[in-house]
Amino acid sequence: MRLLRALLRGASPAGLPQQVDFYARFSPSPLSMKQFLDFGSENACEKTSFMFLRQELPVRLANIMKEISLLPDNLLKTPSVQLVQSWYVQSLQEILDFKEKSAEDSEVIHRFTDTVITIRNRHNDVIPTMAQGVIEYKESFGVDPVTCQNVQYFLDRFYMSRISIRMLLNQHSLLFGGKIKVNPAHPKHIGSINPNCNVVEVIKGKFRQTS
Repeated sequence: MRLLRALLRGASPAGLPQQVDFYARFSPSPLSMKQFLDFGSENACEKTSFMFLRQELPVRLANIMKEISLLPDNLLKTPSVQLVQSWYVQSLQEILDFKEKSAEDSEVIHRFTDTVITIRNRHNDVIPTMAQGVIEYKESFGVDPVTCQNVQYFLDRFYMSRISIRMLLNQHSLLFGGKIKVNPAHPKHIGSINPNCNVVEVIKGKFRQTS
C-alpha cells in the first residue's frame, strides 16, 4: 500500500489516493452475457454506456489496484510490476477526469470513447509484464511454497478482474469507436461477442489440439 500511495502521489493530482480508497469500497456490478448481448443488439447507446462506465471502471480499477498493493514488497519493487501499477494509475485518472463532465455534450462522449480505446491499448501487455515481474522476483529472492501459493492466488484473481475490465473496454470500443458499427470479418458479432458461439465445442476443440 505504501508503494501504491507513493506512486499515486508522485504521478497524479492530489486526491487520487483518496479516490482509490473510495472506489475500492464498492464491489463491481455483476453483468451477464445476456446483458451484454441485449445492450449491444437492442439498446446500444453511447451516452448510456458512457454514464455506466465512468462509474463502473473506477470501481474495477481501484479494486485491482488494491489487490496489487497487497503483494510482497519485493515483488512490488520490481520494474515490471511498478510499470503495471503506473498503467492503472494513469488509466484511473483518465476515467475520473470525466466524472463531472456533462453526459449531454456529444464532444465529451466522443472523447471518452477515444480515452477508452487508449486505455485498452495501454493495457495490452499487462499479462506478460506482470509475469515478467514475477520472474524478476523469483530470480532475485526465490519463492517459498507459501509465498508461491499466495502469489498464484493473487494472479488468478488479477487475471479474472482484468478479463472483466477488458470486456467492458472492448465492448464500448467496438460498439462506438468507429464509423462502421459492423465488423466485416465478423458481421454477426455484437461488439466482441459471437452470440452463436458454441462454448462446449470450443472447449472440446482446445482439448483436441493439446491431446
